[in-house]
Amino acid sequence: MIKISRKLVIIILSLILLTGCWDYEDVNNKSITISIGVDRVNNMIEFSGEKAKITASSKKEEGKAQAAEVYKVLAYGKTFEEARKHFDAESPYPIFSGATRVVVFGTRFAKQGIEPYLNRVDSLYDYRKTLLTVVSREPAKQIFDLKVEKDISVGFLIEDMLNHLSKKGEALYPNIGESLSEIASGNTCYILPYIGIEHNVIAYLGLVVMKESKLIGIIDIKDTDGILYLLSKKPILSEAIPSSKNENNIYSFRTTPKKRKIEASYEDEKVVININLDLTAELLYQYYMEKISDDEIKNMEKKISEKVRNSIASSIKKAQVEFKCDYFNFKKHFKVKYSKIFEKIDWEEKFTEAEVNVNVKTKMINMNLKDPNAKKKF
Repeated sequence: MIKISRKLVIIILSLILLTGCWDYEDVNNKSITISIGVDRVNNMIEFSGEKAKITASSKKEEGKAQAAEVYKVLAYGKTFEEARKHFDAESPYPIFSGATRVVVFGTRFAKQGIEPYLNRVDSLYDYRKTLLTVVSREPAKQIFDLKVEKDISVGFLIEDMLNHLSKKGEALYPNIGESLSEIASGNTCYILPYIGIEHNVIAYLGLVVMKESKLIGIIDIKDTDGILYLLSKKPILSEAIPSSKNENNIYSFRTTPKKRKIEASYEDEKVVININLDLTAELLYQYYMEKISDDEIKNMEKKISEKVRNSIASSIKKAQVEFKCDYFNFKKHFKVKYSKIFEKIDWEEKFTEAEVNVNVKTKMINMNLKDPNAKKKF
């Protein structure tokens, strides 16, 4: 109940802060969009999503407001304008879009290109440019048809899930404003979160690769660590390393980049990208308690460095060979240093042929006081 109340307060405050002055009648006659789904069905644009009806409380509590319900919406049209007209026509109250939390693009729509919709949002004053953008494996309508038990609505659930994972460094949280900035800067390649329905609940599945704002590939969640080490603001990831004495004994570590440096150079008409990553590692636990020597610590530092290096190198190779797409945005590092050369070369071609060197160093900073070698105080 506390969590639901917090959501309702956010909706109400959004209405207050983004619409200026309002009174009893304004609140009683507002239909607030919480989430939007955009998909394509039989050459038609399909809008789906959720709205919250904000109503005024009793006269004794005039000035206060509450959410009566969250309900689903669905509309179709040959164009965005036509679909929006039907979207508006089905609402008994004026629509307010300033509190929208997330836009879900269906796979069918994403494959044909999301840039027209991004530009549409950019041009409409009532949409926030910090809208979370995700791509769904299932049709967007199917996502919003799912019964939600863990949150107030599907839109809030998706936002909370991605926000939680991004703060832990386990996912990315891009918004429409960032995607528009990428496009405006000439970066034709970027990535977005990928969600879907697993065991009848909405789950984070990984990332999708967008080239010229069209979906060209999917990266499974198990293959995203190498990307997160380079693109997440503060990745905090887990690494499982087997003991050198007993392969059945696994050490679980939490790793965090202490320093991340990316440099680009141009040698013999070839792009060279050097990545240096300094990691700190904390031992969370080991499957079976055993003594940990200084040599074993050094061995684990080496193994973590090698595993992370391979993960990053594999992710970059996938971008170069499979997708031919610089979603790491190495271009910006090269362009700053070689602006004149950059104007003369085909960056996408140079990126696919670039030499990439990854160097990772790991420092153990905490054995979590569970080392059997630790001296007892009592």
